[in-house]
This record gives sequence, C-alpha cells and structure tokens, in this order.
Amino acid sequence: QHYFIQSNLSTMQTSVILVAALLTLSSAIDLIKKDCGSTAEIVRVFSDECTSAVCKLKKGNTYNINITYKPTSDVTAMNAKLYGVIAGIPVPFPLPIQDGCEASGNVCPIAAGTEVTLVEAMKVEPTYPALRLTSRWKLENESTNEDVVCVEIPLVIVN
Repeated sequence: QHYFIQSNLSTMQTSVILVAALLTLSSAIDLIKKDCGSTAEIVRVFSDECTSAVCKLKKGNTYNINITYKPTSDVTAMNAKLYGVIAGIPVPFPLPIQDGCEASGNVCPIAAGTEVTLVEAMKVEPTYPALRLTSRWKLENESTNEDVVCVEIPLVIVN
C-alpha cells in the first residue's frame, strides 16, 4: 500500500510539471491593437518576446510579432508591409519576409474563414531613436489591393 501512495505522488508531481510546462509555452503576451481597415477578422495579436501589452523594444534586438487572422474571402497572394507611424506620417520599415503568404506559413491559397498566423521578425536597429510610435502591419491582397490585414500596434523603442 505504501508503494501505491508513492506512485500517486509521482503521478501528481508529473501532472504539476506538465501543467507548468504548458503554461510556460502559452505565455505569449497579447498586444494592444487597433484595426485600421482589415477585411479579415483579426483573432489575436501577440509576441513571445514582449512582457507587457505595449511592447518595449530594446535597440539591437529582434522581436517576433504574430497576427492571427481569418480572411473573409479566398486569398491567393499577399504582400507584407510594415510602417512606423511617427507624428502621423507612415515611414516604411523593412521586413525579412515580404511575401505575405510565406510569412503566414506558406499556406496560400487561403480559403475564406481559415485561421492562419502571420509571423514576422522586426529588428530594432541600434541607430533607431528611442521613442513611442505606432507600428502599422499590413497584408495586402495582390489581386484586389485590399488590406486583408491592417493592424496598428503601439510600441516603445528603448535604449
């Protein structure tokens, strides 16, 4: 009987460890966002590297921004674009993956209603000034020029 109790403790400990591991894996922070004209339903905007809803970006680091969305119509090709909106003026920023389908996991064509996640890495160059800004993330449908995704996320660049 003593062995049975020890076995249950071990199972309980294993369960606690498993739950803790799952919580750690799902620790991505949801970011504050504003839809700026998406035709898709925006499901979630998050980052694993951010520690608050307004992400503080340290110069010299790279941050993955994830935007989960569901297009309302079929999509065959998209362009990914990023702008920093500073004093109301959108300034283009380079993205490592400019093909929106590739950045969404090479899933094109995407059927209407299918949930997919755009994952883009944003490098914060050491030369960028420390400031608050709005980042505007877009996925433009190549055939219609409509914004499948247009999301604005407030960010802070810090030293």
